[in-house]
Amino acid sequence: MKRVTIRDVAKEAGVSVTLVSFVMNAKRDPDGNLDCPVNPETAKRVLQVAQRLGYRRNFAAASLRSGRSNTIAVIPNDISNKFFAGISRCIEDKAHQLGYTVFFASSDENAQKLEDVLGAVMAHNVDGLIVAPCAGGDAAINKLVDAKVPIVLLDRDSDQIQNVGKVLLDDVEAGCMATELLVNKGYTNIEMISYTLGISSLSERESGYRNAMTKHGLVDNIRIHYTTYGDAASDVEKFIKNSIDRGVDAFFLPTYSLSALALSAMKKLGLKTPDDLAIVGFDESDIYSLYETTVTHIVQPLKELGEKSVELLTSMIAGNPSEVIILKPTLCLGGSTERNKKSL
Repeated sequence: MKRVTIRDVAKEAGVSVTLVSFVMNAKRDPDGNLDCPVNPETAKRVLQVAQRLGYRRNFAAASLRSGRSNTIAVIPNDISNKFFAGISRCIEDKAHQLGYTVFFASSDENAQKLEDVLGAVMAHNVDGLIVAPCAGGDAAINKLVDAKVPIVLLDRDSDQIQNVGKVLLDDVEAGCMATELLVNKGYTNIEMISYTLGISSLSERESGYRNAMTKHGLVDNIRIHYTTYGDAASDVEKFIKNSIDRGVDAFFLPTYSLSALALSAMKKLGLKTPDDLAIVGFDESDIYSLYETTVTHIVQPLKELGEKSVELLTSMIAGNPSEVIILKPTLCLGGSTERNKKSL
């Protein structure tokens, strides 16, 4: 079958090739409208003709002509992670609205893989990147920054990466908020479980926990248990079993995966929340409402994080300066933090 060209569309629509080019290469404004110097009705007719004829834009040729590919890449640590899966959906929707196609890849918390993935997506001439940096990955990202590639750091910060956009959660506030709630509910022996990932989001949640405990004179009770992804299931169970023996009455769990593992371990050990342990989890999940006792948890504004990262990146691609955007967490109350009846 003969490939439909831009000239075929122009002839069928009764307009010039230049006008069709304007329409097919136009970006969309925040409301989804085409941003091009063409009458809206004419543009609509051109798009309808193009669709009817089966015209497909030649992205490689368009990229060579304009220097832009209208593509961006998003590189989280793990695309299957519940947080990043949710945020990626928001990113893709917003990017499509603005006329961009999105490539996704995962770094798997591996600096070498991040470098390889960055090289691969840049070989496809992407216009910019949204990246959740991993430990050891700063140098690879800085190479692209030095090459003037627009980059937005999402969810995780790094002091070693400058001249980039940033869309982050106030993670210190999140850790503070969770701990303050437990203290205000009457819990004092509050501990935390975290990962040994060396990333800013977790270290700042840990700082928030420490700050709140210190503020309330509970410095001696500060304790953070560390685990790795590979050992988390068995470690979390050991941490919780040991905590019961030591009289711990509450846990702050700073990620969804740790929250789910803790609830699973408690069920296996025959423990209940809040009777045996009060729990504050992280991120939204059906499990929090379906569990025997609803779970109090910190909520990240996924839609806003995703949309702001795309808006900032496309603004930078257009030549505007980078920005740092800090979004606030919220707290969703459940039964898992109600005061332990055994200690009343």
